[in-house]
Amino acid sequence: MTLKMGLSVFSSHKILGSVLSWAFLLGCWISPGKGQAIQSSKSINLYAGIELSAEGAKAVALRVSEGGEEPALKLIYSEIIHLALGRTSSGSFAPQAASEATQAVQKLMTRLRQQYQVPAERIYLIGSSGLGANHPEELVGMINKATGKTLTFIDAETDVQLSIVGTIPRREKVGDAWIDSRGSAVLIEVDRDGTQGGYQLLEYLPSAPPRYNFVTMSIPLGTGSYANEISRAVGGADLSSFVQRVKTSGAVSLRQALRRESESKPGLISRKRVYLTGDIAWAMATLLYPGDREPFVSVTSQDIAQFAEKIAASPRDLLNPKLAEIRDRQLRQEAEWELEAVRNTFTPQQLVAGAELLKAVSAELKWQDKKISFARFGHFGRISSYVRLQVGK
Repeated sequence: MTLKMGLSVFSSHKILGSVLSWAFLLGCWISPGKGQAIQSSKSINLYAGIELSAEGAKAVALRVSEGGEEPALKLIYSEIIHLALGRTSSGSFAPQAASEATQAVQKLMTRLRQQYQVPAERIYLIGSSGLGANHPEELVGMINKATGKTLTFIDAETDVQLSIVGTIPRREKVGDAWIDSRGSAVLIEVDRDGTQGGYQLLEYLPSAPPRYNFVTMSIPLGTGSYANEISRAVGGADLSSFVQRVKTSGAVSLRQALRRESESKPGLISRKRVYLTGDIAWAMATLLYPGDREPFVSVTSQDIAQFAEKIAASPRDLLNPKLAEIRDRQLRQEAEWELEAVRNTFTPQQLVAGAELLKAVSAELKWQDKKISFARFGHFGRISSYVRLQVGK
């Protein structure tokens, strides 16, 4: 695949230094769906991308300023439209999903063109590996007819590579020293169609300079697929029967797959810093800590276990947390918006199933004493990295 090859031959300096200066970009993220007026300047170039994944349609726009050794990047817009783009319980692509996805892409493209003035030829469309397992031809055809653009699917390995570079900060400060974050952290993403993850590894070669490589994993079991699996097993039973089946199952198939992956990829367990992304991690952080709007939200393995217990015992209570303690009106409104988005995105069954998957990941990868951060804007990491790779081509 062209993108994969391009990423593989990208020098370590460019991967670490210019794909995304994340510490800088974090200050530029804006709340999804709110937009931001673009500042006119003759010296800027605009690039944008739209990604379709099991979470929905995600869009970013980057302003690229030339002049230095490397282009300077600034995020000027980001938005996610949550859609049910996962497979149904029968494993097929939902018939209405293609139409809804096409409408979402059209909406985002219109905003990028009209409000942010991004040239059409600099807007890139990609589909995540989860959707591309067996390409939904109807979706590809409808988007091409509506936009004139081809939806390019990326493979699982490239998927993870882009997410690592776009989510884990290049470096962070510990005490008075700066450390290489990507050299000591691991990324884990649990979304609707799969569980992915990996890390960046510095390799020392006997006759060449050190270089960075990626170690990745991709397991085809996620929030939606696991919920579908349990639903098929219990038939049309009520929620309590579903919960009981989930607890009995214990996500054993995911646990076994993680065990096999960690045997050949020791960094999945040995690294002490975890960056957590994916739809179920977003739901957990929103429901447990609705008032925490920081780019990185600290969570613990105990939080993950508590989330699984609470959502299984009473989904209704957890989905409607009291927000009276949030004094700041704007902060409370943002929390209310996020909670409503979670309620519209998940069924109680999917939340129960997803929480059990998170608990399984935490146990198998031994997160008890690790520093875990939910990366609030991690779902934009993949598309942001992809767009950056197109700059200057």
